Amino acid sequence: MKSFRKTPQLGKKGNQRGAILIFCLVFMAILTVMGVSGMETTVLEERMSANMRDRGMAFQAAESALKAAESWLILQTTLPTTSGDGSTTVWTENSMDPALGDGLYWWDHANIVNTWWTNQGIAIAGVASVSSQPRYIIEQYRTVDSGQSIAIGGGASTVPRVFHRITSWGVGVNPTTEIRLQSTFVQSYTGP
Repeated sequence: MKSFRKTPQLGKKGNQRGAILIFCLVFMAILTVMGVSGMETTVLEERMSANMRDRGMAFQAAESALKAAESWLILQTTLPTTSGDGSTTVWTENSMDPALGDGLYWWDHANIVNTWWTNQGIAIAGVASVSSQPRYIIEQYRTVDSGQSIAIGGGASTVPRVFHRITSWGVGVNPTTEIRLQSTFVQSYTGP
């Protein structure tokens, strides 16, 4: 005769140990930690992309101000009048520098802040979605009336070239996102 061994039946009170419950709880805890970590990463990436977008908007605003200043200079047929107090469109070189001997450029000084740009810079209009319209400053810093010419020996005189430094300031949606850009613009004028 064959003997049969009794196998324990599931569901009987004496054989339940709760191992599946503990396993499920540990597994759920691991999934929860992974979910929270994934959410934190997503929030961080969203903030980073918003900051990059804001910086890009500030850069584009400053670039618009540079282009506006260059366009204004292109339209000038005679040399613009300069001033040291901002009363004309073109400033004399370094006239806005609060401390000439400290080795810093005027745009690097701590007191050249948003209010200074708002009071001194020339604003351009129509830049949407920024907290403040972009502005620019034009400085005349060199006049070159000598040098090589293609017409050497032909009796032609060298036309003086005037160098202008254009500094622009742009702000993004957030007023603390600032970009300053500079370009050098060279032009010859027909009169003084």
